[in-house]
Amino acid sequence: MGSAEERGGLSKALRNVTIGIVVVFAATVAGFGLGYFIRDKKVQELEQLVAGQKEQLTSMEKKVLEAQKTQLERALARAKLNIGFEELLGSLAAAQAEVEQRNFGRATQKIAAAKGALTAVSNTPAPVSEAVGAKLDEIKTGLEHLDVKVRDQISSLAKDLEAGTLPGTSSKDRGTPETGPRNGGAAAGQEKEGG
Repeated sequence: MGSAEERGGLSKALRNVTIGIVVVFAATVAGFGLGYFIRDKKVQELEQLVAGQKEQLTSMEKKVLEAQKTQLERALARAKLNIGFEELLGSLAAAQAEVEQRNFGRATQKIAAAKGALTAVSNTPAPVSEAVGAKLDEIKTGLEHLDVKVRDQISSLAKDLEAGTLPGTSSKDRGTPETGPRNGGAAAGQEKEGG
């Protein structure tokens, strides 16, 4: 009977060892599984955070690109305005030179070119455009009557345009050398650039 008791004790010991191994194995698997799920949850949180950051970055990039586009459009509008103004002033100077030469036909053509340059400057406010247009029409009428005194009118208009004191502007819209139409000011219908 001793051997049966030994076998029973051995089998109990073997069973206890087996149960212990299974329990340790199960605990190890559970520990690794729990660690995996905790780490996986943290990884998912980080991925969500990264996705949110990417969306913010994309949104900020779009805003920056829109702001740059707006700035470029404003700069282009100012450049077009300056080109139109230069053409207008160049035509006035050429008309004045033709009047000096007593060549009223060519001077009339130059005034017509100046009026065309004025119409090409689309950013010019209507009152300014109308007032300058009226001055140009007045000069053209003087040229048709072969009046040499239009030389002073041409000179006066050119000086007013250069100084930014445009006819047809109110005192609050009247340009100054700093804000005149050649510098993108209110007299030319340009918004002052700012943040």
